[in-house]
Amino acid sequence: MSEAEGQELERELLRLAHGIREVTLGTPAPIAQSRRVAVGFRGKARLYYYPPRDGGRLQTPLVLFPYLGISRPYIFDLRPGESFVEYLAEQGVPFYLCDWGVFGPEDRDMGLDDVIAGMVPALLGQALAHAGAESATLFGYCMGVPMCVSALAADPSLPVKNLLTMVGPIDFGEGDFPTMTAEGHFDVDAVVETFDLMPAEFVRSGFKMMNPMADAQLMATVMTKLDDPGFMTGYRAMNRWSSEWVPLPKQFFRQWVQHFYRGNELIQGKFRVMGEAINLRDITVPLLCIGAKGDEIVPPASAKALVDHVGSKDKTFLELPGGHISVIAGRRARGDVWPGVIRWLQDHDD
Repeated sequence: MSEAEGQELERELLRLAHGIREVTLGTPAPIAQSRRVAVGFRGKARLYYYPPRDGGRLQTPLVLFPYLGISRPYIFDLRPGESFVEYLAEQGVPFYLCDWGVFGPEDRDMGLDDVIAGMVPALLGQALAHAGAESATLFGYCMGVPMCVSALAADPSLPVKNLLTMVGPIDFGEGDFPTMTAEGHFDVDAVVETFDLMPAEFVRSGFKMMNPMADAQLMATVMTKLDDPGFMTGYRAMNRWSSEWVPLPKQFFRQWVQHFYRGNELIQGKFRVMGEAINLRDITVPLLCIGAKGDEIVPPASAKALVDHVGSKDKTFLELPGGHISVIAGRRARGDVWPGVIRWLQDHDD
């Protein structure tokens, strides 16, 4: 090896070392920078209001209930330029977001009924009281979809004008999680009785098992992008979010596995809320249901089942580009997904 080649190799190694240090030890990326106000609560859950720019143009508030546990909801406000919250504000949408909080052993007895029959209606009511509106667009994302549709089917008189769902499982016969949590493969009782909740580490492992090579593939990409400030800024923000896992309450997780993953009760009309069987046909409000073509967590067919089972006459299913997260966060979502959501909200604001 010549002296020049040796020097070039040394520079490349130093560049890689610096990049790895920045990725692993650098200052945490700033996230969740949009202006917000806490306007309600229920237990550990907090309801945040994000005021629209210029006073707002839409009259109907949008109230989002995301996944409960698993990860933090700032994915909806990742960073300027790649923030769904920011985009909604620019488009004049009065937006409310439920942050369920971080659960611990003291939340062991929180179950599906507590969330579906108690927390969702209560927080929805608080959002409407703050907005001074009679009804809202109820928005479920991921796990929030079964929770929202169950709440509305259980009580169709809830003040819901429209229903928006995104990458939410309805037909639990689709996808890998039903197989991963099947009785012969996963002892849910042993886990929650041993740990008193579904530990964050277990949650992380479950998702990683779906694509064991994803981290290695991503790091290989990162190593080729170390000199791209725009890419690295976005990566650091997403990496921060994807590293902050959150546990699930013991009873909630047990019941979720039993009634949804194993029983697939929603589409069969067997799921009960407060002891009463619910029927998705009782949902009659306008519906926009969004699935993602590349979603490995909630296959499009699982999400689309909602359109096939509700009683709504005005119902639309969109299968959009991207994966489970990229439909809601990042530059691609801004071009491929968000404008369609805004157009639908505008068309259903009268």
